[in-house]
Amino acid sequence: MRGQWSLLLGPARLCLRLLLLLGSRRRCPPLLRGLVHRWRYGKVCLRSMLYNSFGGSDTAVDAAFEPIYWLVDNVIRWCGVVFVVLVIVLTSSIVAIAYLCVLPLILRTYSVPRLCWHFFYSHWNLILIVFHYYQAITTPPGYPPQGRNDIATVSICKKCIYPKPARTHHCSVCNRCVLKMDHHCPWLNNCVGHYNHRYFFSFCFFMTLGCVYCSYGSWDLFREAYAAIEVSP
Repeated sequence: MRGQWSLLLGPARLCLRLLLLLGSRRRCPPLLRGLVHRWRYGKVCLRSMLYNSFGGSDTAVDAAFEPIYWLVDNVIRWCGVVFVVLVIVLTSSIVAIAYLCVLPLILRTYSVPRLCWHFFYSHWNLILIVFHYYQAITTPPGYPPQGRNDIATVSICKKCIYPKPARTHHCSVCNRCVLKMDHHCPWLNNCVGHYNHRYFFSFCFFMTLGCVYCSYGSWDLFREAYAAIEVSP
């Protein structure tokens, strides 16, 4: 099918080029010359109305995919609240399992010094996770100052039409420019930028330590439970 279309379009393009070439000559018929002039004038008018010095192929692609971008941005904006609730529920469930299921077992098996170490470290790690997650959610990532145009070398954001300092990017979900933007995190329902980047990194770090601690602390209990399952008929 594509080959048939190419065979049909090839002669049509040749005819159009021939008409344009004949229209540029003085001896061509006035009717043909008028049609060629109207065609060229229409092209100039169309390009003058649609021309943009900031435009290009990337701008055309963005305009074509704008409905998809709008749908994704709105879905992510609403999913952010769901992801935050999911993080809180999962973390609370792990703490509840540790208190209801793991704690009664380790009280009968672990020694007092080992119990003290687990008690202090687990609560210290949990407090740091909760603190840094709360700070990462509630701390604004940082936005460019409004009304400051005294910096001559600063660029302009094409979407919000405001001065954009270095390493500043426009977040399509928040619909604002963010200072030193890293990414928009749906698990925080917030952008990771200049002012909350340390809280986001600390939350990821202590959450990783908490996962390692839970795996290490429950390894002996897992082996005992697995051995009991293997021994039982």
